Amino acid sequence: MNSRYHGRRRQRQRGVNPLLVGLCVALVAVILLVVNIIAGHNRKPQPDPGEPSGPVEPVDPTTPDDPANPDTPDNPDTPDNPDTPDNPDTPDDPVEPDGYERIEINGDQHQYNAVYRIGDTGFEMYTYVPETAQKYANAVNTAADKLQGTAGVYAITVPLSSGITMPDDLLGTSLFGDQKAAESKVVSMLDNSVKAVPLYDALMRHRTEYVYYRTDHHWTGLGAYYAYRAFCQTKGITPHELTDYKTEDYTGFLGEFYSSTESSELGANPDTVTAYFPIANPPMTVTNQKGITETYPSVICNESTAPAAYKYGAYIYGDNPYTVITNPDVNDESTCVVIKESFGNAFVPFLVDHYHTVYVLDYRYWGGDLQTFVRENGVEDVVFINNLSAIRNSYLMGKLQSMVG
Repeated sequence: MNSRYHGRRRQRQRGVNPLLVGLCVALVAVILLVVNIIAGHNRKPQPDPGEPSGPVEPVDPTTPDDPANPDTPDNPDTPDNPDTPDNPDTPDDPVEPDGYERIEINGDQHQYNAVYRIGDTGFEMYTYVPETAQKYANAVNTAADKLQGTAGVYAITVPLSSGITMPDDLLGTSLFGDQKAAESKVVSMLDNSVKAVPLYDALMRHRTEYVYYRTDHHWTGLGAYYAYRAFCQTKGITPHELTDYKTEDYTGFLGEFYSSTESSELGANPDTVTAYFPIANPPMTVTNQKGITETYPSVICNESTAPAAYKYGAYIYGDNPYTVITNPDVNDESTCVVIKESFGNAFVPFLVDHYHTVYVLDYRYWGGDLQTFVRENGVEDVVFINNLSAIRNSYLMGKLQSMVG
């Protein structure tokens, strides 16, 4: 063996001291043990797997859904992001009608322009329009301001059937709007001097009853009755019971939904117009759109033989610019004026038993000044009644503003 190589190997072997290596290993072990003991004292105890790992943060109801990912399902505790357009492939979360009877979808679905049919029932599609809602509120507020100290002003906002009797799976979706929210927005714009009569909850409590027609956009006499009860509550008077009224049924009504769609499904199941007669049932004087004034023996017109499309005319003989109903059984000289579109027709008969005189002005056709009319006729109560679809109509709200000045 080469003596030079052999000497190097022996020298390298002599350089490794086993005792020194052992001491180093022991020292490292002691250091690690000390570190683990210190860390154990400082470490927080780990939670039980069944408990939350930290304090539960409350959900902020003002926090919108993630705008960067609008396709994720909505958090039910957070509203939609108003700046994010609807994804057409994912329907909006429906409004949950808590505490009200549920309505299921029954039948096929079809859209005809602004009418949506489910089985044998039509619904008007709806979108809230803030600009025209503000016009409406401004008109009512102006009337209240001008009539301060002269007459009380009431505002009745009527939801559409698509906001009340729509099946729950579609209620409040983008096609039909959240009409509870729409009503709240309209009411919030009214001054404190206006006595608002919101109807959404009142009608939702009766949503499974026959409160809206299937083939027409109007509410029924029954729906108008529940609105009358809400008005009485706001005014502080006692309403009559439904059983107090004499009724007549006019069958075979095919309304606006049918005439605009000619749907065989709607045509196969016509509506029935049930008219509620005032208890006193006084005569009524009507000035029609041609300026002709006539007196009728009752506020209810017998429409049993009328064409199918005209049976809603049973209530106060339809849409006329000016109507006067005087009840001799009420002798306190009390008066009111109803400012209405066609939804008001079914509502007016219920007021007759509470006032000596009820004036009815259809702002779509009447061209006078409301303030002058109220002062000249000694009117005590001014009742605005308008459905949500009329309130989104710029032309109609312009007519209403013209009336109040």
